[in-house]
Amino acid sequence: MPDMMAGFFIRKISVFSTVVYFYLRRLVRQHPRLRKKWTYNQEAGAGFERFINAVPSDNLFVHVSLSAVKRFTPEKDTYEWLRIALQDRFSLIVSQAFTPGVRKTKVFDPAMELPAYGAFARRFFHDSHFRNHDPCYSVMALGSHAFQQNDLSFSPGGIFRQMADQDFYCLNIGLDYVTCSLIHLVEYEQQVPYLRFFEDEYVIRTNGRDALVRYPIHTNHPAYSVKGFVWWNKIRLMRDLEKTDIVRSCLSGGVPLHVFSMRELHHFVTEKVKADPFYLIKW
Repeated sequence: MPDMMAGFFIRKISVFSTVVYFYLRRLVRQHPRLRKKWTYNQEAGAGFERFINAVPSDNLFVHVSLSAVKRFTPEKDTYEWLRIALQDRFSLIVSQAFTPGVRKTKVFDPAMELPAYGAFARRFFHDSHFRNHDPCYSVMALGSHAFQQNDLSFSPGGIFRQMADQDFYCLNIGLDYVTCSLIHLVEYEQQVPYLRFFEDEYVIRTNGRDALVRYPIHTNHPAYSVKGFVWWNKIRLMRDLEKTDIVRSCLSGGVPLHVFSMRELHHFVTEKVKADPFYLIKW
């Protein structure tokens, strides 16, 4: 029992220190004198073009800091420039479209509910051809593919599992550490102890018609969170990935770029979590 209590407090301190770290980092980055002001650099734009042309897949999942794209183009509408650049290179582009606020309303209209995270995703919402009906964790796609709207995102045969099996590549633009929503799939598959998994009822509204359905969902386990926050240790994950050849990274005009196979990332993180269920959040 004393060992369990000690472990509990160590994890609480770890999560709390992580929350403080990201909060302070955000304050520093928002300071007017320290905030990065991206400006167009022709060499950076050429470097970005070479980087995406070397991706060995036509299917891409993206996480983008849209402000950093200013480094690659003189165009004022950086989203439109990036969308065209990616469409010219890839046959299918996929983005997260998560809407955690639906947990409160219990109503999800995939044609109307804007993604909660990211300026790129909110613009991509209006251009995408597809969005699945997972109420909290939907994804959007631009291009033709055999995804089904009733495919859940993190279910055993769901969209993220399909992307891993079909070896989609994930592109990070302007992000300091490797980021991919696919990692949630590993948490679902391994039923990690710091999350609670259950089913909840939601109304899915399509074409003015409502359907009541039950969907799998997760919340942070109170024993391993501070004020509801559980953070992935992206620094540790990045450090471990750098010891492998899974991720190809570069700086183009100061903008970090990462690209990697989602299949390889899924296998790598799965083996780590099997060995240590707290791998992703341990600091």
